[in-house]
Amino acid sequence: MQKYTYIANVNETRVTFTINSATAVVPLYQVFKNGKLVGCLLKETQEQNLIWSGTTLLTQGLAREMGNFIRRTDEFSH
Repeated sequence: MQKYTYIANVNETRVTFTINSATAVVPLYQVFKNGKLVGCLLKETQEQNLIWSGTTLLTQGLAREMGNFIRRTDEFSH
């Protein structure tokens, strides 16, 4: 399972997140902060556009930003 490390500004504080990639068993990207699950990201395709959404307020606010990071990382590493 691939893991991503993402640093974001949340309420004017730099926060480091670890994101576990989606798998066949867990189809969501799990987002952790300090080892605790803080929400998940969901990748959907709507009318040929990639849409990212979050399951909690925190991940909803960062979904697009984190999703773009995941997409760029995957493109660079493959």
